[in-house]
Amino acid sequence: MSDVSVDLDKLATHLKNKIKDQELSLRAAADEIGFGAATLVRLLQGAENENAPDLTSVNKAVQWVGRSLSEFSTVSLGKKNATIADVEVQLRALPDLQPQDAEVLVAMVRASYEHAKKVRSKKRS
Repeated sequence: MSDVSVDLDKLATHLKNKIKDQELSLRAAADEIGFGAATLVRLLQGAENENAPDLTSVNKAVQWVGRSLSEFSTVSLGKKNATIADVEVQLRALPDLQPQDAEVLVAMVRASYEHAKKVRSKKRS
């Protein structure tokens, strides 16, 4: 299994800077990002908040500040092989890929993986 970590303090700094530069309220910024104000507050608290938002919310915030998720994340592999979750994180982190396109690719990878598992299990039988 691999471990994905996101530098929430770095993201919080970028969020605070953009909110300040654009003179936005927290609610207005959250609306622009596409999630609730409570999620934005948790992100602004950075690593101090033990109840961090999900990766989808983090990715929305990263895109809103005009960055790539890969700038804020690191993947350390406990094993030599990457997992499907690692592939998903990397697809969503690609800066030149629109979020909806990344989600389509994630769905394709999942479907292909499940198909391959079924084919392998039939061959073993």
